[in-house]
Amino acid sequence: MACDAGSALEVGVIVRFSVLTLGDNYPALRSHRQFYGEVIDEAIVAEALGYWGFWVGEHHFDASQRVFPSPQMMLAAIAQRTERIRLGTGVSILPVNDPIRLAEDLASLDLLSQGRVDVGVGRGYQPHEFAGFNVDINTTKDRFWEALEVIRGVWTEEQFSYNGDFYQCRDIDLLPRPIQQPHPPIWIAAASPGSAQEAASRGYAFSGAPFASARSPEDIRSQLEEYDQVFRDAGHGEPPKDLPHVVWCHVADTTAQALANAERGMKLKLDSATKVWTPPGTKGYDAMAKIGKFLATATIDQLDELSIFGDPDRCRERVEVYKSAGVRHLMLYFDWGGLSHDETVHALELFADGVMPHFSDELA
Repeated sequence: MACDAGSALEVGVIVRFSVLTLGDNYPALRSHRQFYGEVIDEAIVAEALGYWGFWVGEHHFDASQRVFPSPQMMLAAIAQRTERIRLGTGVSILPVNDPIRLAEDLASLDLLSQGRVDVGVGRGYQPHEFAGFNVDINTTKDRFWEALEVIRGVWTEEQFSYNGDFYQCRDIDLLPRPIQQPHPPIWIAAASPGSAQEAASRGYAFSGAPFASARSPEDIRSQLEEYDQVFRDAGHGEPPKDLPHVVWCHVADTTAQALANAERGMKLKLDSATKVWTPPGTKGYDAMAKIGKFLATATIDQLDELSIFGDPDRCRERVEVYKSAGVRHLMLYFDWGGLSHDETVHALELFADGVMPHFSDELA
């Protein structure tokens, strides 16, 4: 049976825009306490500017340089300061979470936000995180699918039992239940080749990463077409169109300034982040190892090809490329590489004022 695969795009929107934060912070630049406050403020700004959603990623431990181990806690704080914007986990790393506890947290968040939760899930890719939770990296794919079955089961069945290789439960009657029925929308991260197709075969929506599994517009279009075909062939009906694609983004008053800021940020981010990516030879992670190797040595010109950098006019042209490839939802990663709060807010404002209006029916 097909799972809920995400909400339809609303009338009047050609491309939907959301904001993603992965919690990149560097204590030499600002305290984590200050950073948490800044991210909450950025979510409030994003809602005021008309962005569709605000997604928070999950990472663990000092090696990752990322400071959001529990997206649902950050989103709960944001829920109390906002009214409209959708709140997404981008993504929850299922193999390092107890699925029943996570299902409870997300159901509670759905209540606190009045039914605004979107659930992005993935299996993770950083070995130090699995080691910290005593999870064998060779088991993460099987753990992921089992955990997702448990989460969906306790959300949709009054008495849920499960007997898997990694998770077992008996007669679970979850309380509270999510507001959204049968459950909040679910997206599966698809950074490796074939991941989108596997999500389709199981009836799930996916969230793409063009810098990883589909780097060119042609690759993106091909991936989307194959996803649609697999989804239909598996008997799940009409495939969803709301398939978020994660893209690094930075907007400044001039393209020269945007590229200079991006180069500065990328040097800081990639020098630290790629050191903890999956190393070559790890079973089931060949694609992620190749991506990490590429990003560790990538130039600003190479990264520019995979991102949305520039002044508003240039960014609008880049969005048009994704739209032409069939993308209808862009998840924009604004606050990375130590970019300041002021730079991030200014980028959010420039994008909202100079780019977003061109992708609604009013200007179509």
